[in-house]
Amino acid sequence: MRSYPVSGDTNRTSVGGAARGPGNLMHDIWHLRNIDWLRELSPGELGDLQRASTHKRYAGGEMVFSPSAKPHSIYLLETGLVRIYRLSETGAETSFGYVAPGEVFGELAAFGDFPRESFAQAVRPAAVWKMAREPFQRLMTQRPSLVVAITKQMGARLKRIEARIEDLVFRTVRVRVARMLTELSVGFGRADGDRIVIDIPITQGELATLVGATRQTVNQTLGELTDEGLITRERQRIVLVKPDRLSQLVSLPAAESAG
Repeated sequence: MRSYPVSGDTNRTSVGGAARGPGNLMHDIWHLRNIDWLRELSPGELGDLQRASTHKRYAGGEMVFSPSAKPHSIYLLETGLVRIYRLSETGAETSFGYVAPGEVFGELAAFGDFPRESFAQAVRPAAVWKMAREPFQRLMTQRPSLVVAITKQMGARLKRIEARIEDLVFRTVRVRVARMLTELSVGFGRADGDRIVIDIPITQGELATLVGATRQTVNQTLGELTDEGLITRERQRIVLVKPDRLSQLVSLPAAESAG
């Protein structure tokens, strides 16, 4: 049985610099995608949320939180990129995905006394708001739109995880890699003519944990996709040279994709 630190979240944060009023808080984060509910809050509610929150910047590779028996905080990514992953009993990593700016993460703490089993790590420098659970729960009772926004986000993540489980059973590594590259291009892609640049520094090892394969197999698969002219690598970024071809590969029936 896995044990959890009693102390809760790691990297306790503190607000640095000058004090920020509700207006400044709104200026900082209202414009981020996926958090339209912030614009619906009154100045008083924003002030309460700010007083219950702390702000911290994390360097790339720094841990935002680790497993905890009783987590007491919810997090909002302002800028940067955060990876969510778990460790098996043998110490092997399994990545669940990435958090984009404007997304809430560690949100299960807001819905009950569930232990936190995942790690959150800054992939590149990140600015994060850490919100105390109880004020956030009170805000959810006052603003149903907040509950809807969070549950939609959780549902989208669950759908992605279910698709990966299905892929593990029915799809080849080739198709799983193609699906993951397509998924990453939707969340983190940048158009470059007809190409799409996945604008995050993902390693072959990280990609392997996302698709449930060995690093060597993923390396071989990336090499095959490169030889076929479907992808390339530029400046530590994966570029989808023919994104439509990759999408077609993902959409093939399981029997065909395994052939």
